[in-house]
Amino acid sequence: MNRIRGSIFFSVFAAMLGLMLIAPIMPPLIRELGMKESHSGLIISLGSIAMAVMGPVWGRFSDLKGRKPIILIGFIGMSISCALFALAMYSGLNAWIGGGLLLTVLIVTRSLIGMFIPAVLSSSQAYMGDVTEGEERGSGMAIISAANGLGLVFGPAIAGAFTIIGLLWPLYFGIFIAVAAFIIALLLIPAAKPVIQEKAPKVNPLQRGLRMYLAAGLVTMIGIMTVQVVGGFYFQDQLALSPGATARMVSFGLMFSGAAMLIMQVIQMKWLKWQPRPMILLGSLFLLASMVLFLISSQLVVYYLSFFLFGMGSGLMMPGFMAGASLSVSKEQQGGAAGLVAAIQGISAVITPLLTTTLYQVDKHIPFMLVALLVVIMGIIMLGIKKDQSGPVQAKETTRSAS
Repeated sequence: MNRIRGSIFFSVFAAMLGLMLIAPIMPPLIRELGMKESHSGLIISLGSIAMAVMGPVWGRFSDLKGRKPIILIGFIGMSISCALFALAMYSGLNAWIGGGLLLTVLIVTRSLIGMFIPAVLSSSQAYMGDVTEGEERGSGMAIISAANGLGLVFGPAIAGAFTIIGLLWPLYFGIFIAVAAFIIALLLIPAAKPVIQEKAPKVNPLQRGLRMYLAAGLVTMIGIMTVQVVGGFYFQDQLALSPGATARMVSFGLMFSGAAMLIMQVIQMKWLKWQPRPMILLGSLFLLASMVLFLISSQLVVYYLSFFLFGMGSGLMMPGFMAGASLSVSKEQQGGAAGLVAAIQGISAVITPLLTTTLYQVDKHIPFMLVALLVVIMGIIMLGIKKDQSGPVQAKETTRSAS
């Protein structure tokens, strides 16, 4: 069991590390390429459509073909697509290509990254659902969320360190980590038989219980994506920073968020062991507080505190909606539910960058106000829903039928 959980943890960590290496360097790179903020949103939004589409597909494949093969395919695809994305950036910086062609190539290569990351994330989450039951599910999903947290810690920190050499070096390291993760996954992840041998039972994203946790996941990921996408522009404009200083500042801020996320998940695993609903409600309070501080302050220290509070909120909300979604379906549907969670991450990556960068050009405060409003609405709705309606409905029905 420890080997399985450790292998799942490292797979998610490696995938998130590779993704987070990109976030801090995107704003300064876009400006170095002579592009607008909206181009950054376009690249991430259109490039993430593949993540939204492929999440459920990979989850379904993992139910039919097994978790390990899909994880390995994911890492192979990540290494190749990261190399192509780095090559496209290098070509643009050296004026080999430019204009609409460069924008198109960046969108296509970013789409390839988005296509393969859900293979790792959805299969890993489904694997955790396979090896945990009932109340243990929350702690199991906290392990996955802790891996996300470590990716948030080390990704920006490594990216910030590599920017001392050059803005593209974090991308080169991303290629290396994807190859290394493939080798480690090949050697250490135990092979397991597919959960089902025939056609997988479909999961309806609107079914009772599951829909609420998917909605909470969408709000959570919109908040995370907003900070990642427009945070660099916001802090550069608020503090009058250079491109290099902006990358380092955002790197440290995201590092503080990742550290806070990890701390909250350790507390959840070791002591709290809360069910999904209270985790999401408390996390939303921390997330709301961070947005308010982003809006009312222009001090670097306060921004770092805001990042920390943001990480505390994310650290509770992410395992909360993951565990809630997993507990809302039967064992044969874990891959489908995990795929929907990955799709939610992809959908947020599609709509958030384009929306927030457009709103940013209207007023730089509006994106953070939007996140605060969504968090308040989500909290009110969740408070108003009866406890038995927010629980693992389908899982309970499966248990009753088995008994």
